[in-house]
Amino acid sequence: MASFVETLIDKPVNVITNDGRNFTGHLVSFDQKTNLILQGCIERVWIANQAVKAEEMGVYFIRGDNIAVIGEIEQAAEEAIDYLTVKGAPIRPMQTH
Repeated sequence: MASFVETLIDKPVNVITNDGRNFTGHLVSFDQKTNLILQGCIERVWIANQAVKAEEMGVYFIRGDNIAVIGEIEQAAEEAIDYLTVKGAPIRPMQTH
């Protein structure tokens, strides 16, 4: 995974964590445990039957063992989304056994 994450440095990314949280921001750095540092980080909070809320987090650290998904954001597609009209249920946390 580290080689893939390295290709995302200085790019806008979306990160979904194991507990279902959704973050976007520019990937500034990561380490050998895939801990991430995002700059200009925004947490998108999904609440059923309500518009998506955006909470500005600034510079934000995400532990590598809490990352479920990471991917590059296509800027034009992201800008075309009207989060004030988008609605959806939050992502449920991952089940561990």
